[in-house]
Amino acid sequence: MAKTNESRKKGMRYFIALIWMMMTSFALHAQEKTDTLGGAVTYLTSLSVYVKFPSTTSVSIGDTLFGLVDGKLQPFLTVKHLSSTSCVGTPLTTIPIQKGSRMYARIRKEGPSKKDSIETDSMFIIPEVVISDIQKEDVASINKPVESHPIEKSSFKGRLSAAAYINFADHPQSNQQRMRYVLNMNARRINHSGLSAEVYMSFRHTLNEWVEVQQEFLRAFKVYNLALEYDFNHGTKIWAGRKINFNISNIGAIDGVQAEKKWKKFLAGAFGGSRPDHMDYGFNPNLVQYGGYFGNNIELKNGIIQNTLALVEQRNSGMTDRRFMYFQHINSSIRRVYLFTSFEFDLYTLDNEKPKNTFDITSLYISARYRVSDKLSFFASFDSRNNVIYYETYKHFIDQLLEEETRQGFRLSFNYRPIKKMTIGANAGYRYQQDTPGNSKNLNTYITYSRIPGLNVSATANLTLIHSPYLDGIVYGVRFSRDIVEGKLFGEFQYRIAEYGYTNVEIPIQQTIMGLNLSWRITRMLSFSANYETEIQHQRWNNRIYTNLIQRF
Repeated sequence: MAKTNESRKKGMRYFIALIWMMMTSFALHAQEKTDTLGGAVTYLTSLSVYVKFPSTTSVSIGDTLFGLVDGKLQPFLTVKHLSSTSCVGTPLTTIPIQKGSRMYARIRKEGPSKKDSIETDSMFIIPEVVISDIQKEDVASINKPVESHPIEKSSFKGRLSAAAYINFADHPQSNQQRMRYVLNMNARRINHSGLSAEVYMSFRHTLNEWVEVQQEFLRAFKVYNLALEYDFNHGTKIWAGRKINFNISNIGAIDGVQAEKKWKKFLAGAFGGSRPDHMDYGFNPNLVQYGGYFGNNIELKNGIIQNTLALVEQRNSGMTDRRFMYFQHINSSIRRVYLFTSFEFDLYTLDNEKPKNTFDITSLYISARYRVSDKLSFFASFDSRNNVIYYETYKHFIDQLLEEETRQGFRLSFNYRPIKKMTIGANAGYRYQQDTPGNSKNLNTYITYSRIPGLNVSATANLTLIHSPYLDGIVYGVRFSRDIVEGKLFGEFQYRIAEYGYTNVEIPIQQTIMGLNLSWRITRMLSFSANYETEIQHQRWNNRIYTNLIQRF
């Protein structure tokens, strides 16, 4: 077994060397420079996620939406339906998505007149998801290329939201109401100086369970981002506080001090501080971490190539918890092609309780998008990541997450628009596990027709097939949506049937699911949304209501 593992590691090293040579040779044609557009999840079901944007003018069906998981960016959704201000996406990941989570679209950077007409959101927030698995898929795919910009103007943006999650059913023990409040603020160039500040924090609680909040306040109150920044106007920046650095976003939030220097084609940075606590995401000075990174940004005539290499030491109570190196590569220099890859190497191990230097490949992820034309695009990814080992936080190998191989596999999707208002798409996934008798497969297909003549209604029909060692299922349904009052009130209705069976259960399960979604833009700065979903199973029903009031300032 040891020999097999060593052969596999050696093969992986050769493979990465080949990828490295391929990446450094890419410098061919052009692709449009891009910007980002921020939106928020307003409603979700088991198959679809609804995201609200200020405008979807620059978003297309088939685009990828990116989110943040525990401070780490990754692709979350494929857009399969659009309205003027909202979109419906199919999940690209098995990680849970929460209502209110921030999503980002990568859009073409237009000229000043078009750009000014889109209300982009320069702030980022982190969804309230606590996951120990470090996901890095397409981490920097929303990062902008380093450019020579004029001095940034003073600005202040923020949002305050209050959301209610209500669950009620025919069995009273399931009745529950949860509240969540979020403050998100970004002040840039305060008083025309180099000082900026950013905040993202949330508070949630369940009605009639206030005692739990008092006993464990940090489980209810979360600070995901609280930092000051000072820009010296010569490519040098310093941050203090809790901050996620997008150049090394796989590390997650850093509580401490960070500094970065940019030149025309290169950048270098360093940081020192601690990691958030594993249990409640609070401040924990025992989890010391420090390191540095450097990279380059090659702007070719029609595209960019970005590379970043980071070295990180993480400790727990003075003892080495993990030591690793991370590399990521972004390439858009080939016309109509976008390539992202990342890999990670562990440089430290314990052999019979004795420290030892090593060079083991922890993860490898590659994704590529090819837009054949404005009507047809393909996306493919390969994932061979493993869970990392924290030697002091988790004392033994068995304390790792048990499903170490579940993320590993392939994913392929396509989107095709045969006529102006029709889109056909599918995405398939294949995930393999070395220690189980079977593999997991899933296939999702859909067809959308936008703005049916005479009704101005968009309709979508979809079908999903799922197969795993313990579950087989099929889900199919339809969705109708339209602007009830253009630019002000948006409505949506869906109907789905889910049929699935567990390997060890003889009687299959059938669910009928119906949902209604209304979004109201009261003023330019104030909006309200309400979502209702009912689920009927074997003459039993369960209802969910989600409301969200957002005030921007």
